[in-house]
Amino acid sequence: MIAGLELARSLGAEVVEAKCDSLLVVNQVNGTFEVREDPMQRYLDKLQVTLHRFKEWTLQHVLREQNSEVDALANLGSSVEDDELNLGTVAQLMKSVIEEGLTWDWRNKYIEYFKNGKLPSDPKELRALRIKVARFTLSNDGTLFRKTFDGPLAICLGPGDTNYILGEIHESTCGNHSGADSLVNK
Repeated sequence: MIAGLELARSLGAEVVEAKCDSLLVVNQVNGTFEVREDPMQRYLDKLQVTLHRFKEWTLQHVLREQNSEVDALANLGSSVEDDELNLGTVAQLMKSVIEEGLTWDWRNKYIEYFKNGKLPSDPKELRALRIKVARFTLSNDGTLFRKTFDGPLAICLGPGDTNYILGEIHESTCGNHSGADSLVNK
């Protein structure tokens, strides 16, 4: 939870809605239950410091059956020692989740190339990446953009972003759109 919150804060989030499948943890964080064990108190203290960096936050209980992917990530997170917890750890945890098949993000190969110069070992993949990478750019905050021929940079969306953005475009902020050019500009 701490790693996820630190990642959200590093991405500029000011309001966060967190969900947890442990009713005990939710109640301890929300102050309903008292913490009795010293290791949990240290964890809770660090969590409270992290939460207070946000303008607004909520923590809700979610049944474990409805939280299987996040539960797997939490198990990875709980294997990390408290003093090892930093953004590098978060990146490693996210990489572990991706490698285990819970989440696949097509942007990773481009981001890895721009940040670390990492190239695929397969010659066909290497050639394809070198051709395609010219169409992309990475901002200082780590956001991947695709260069368009005659318009603005287009932000590259990940698996969790697409449904939200499509909903905003069709129903909310942008309203109805008339065509492809109008849609891209909005």
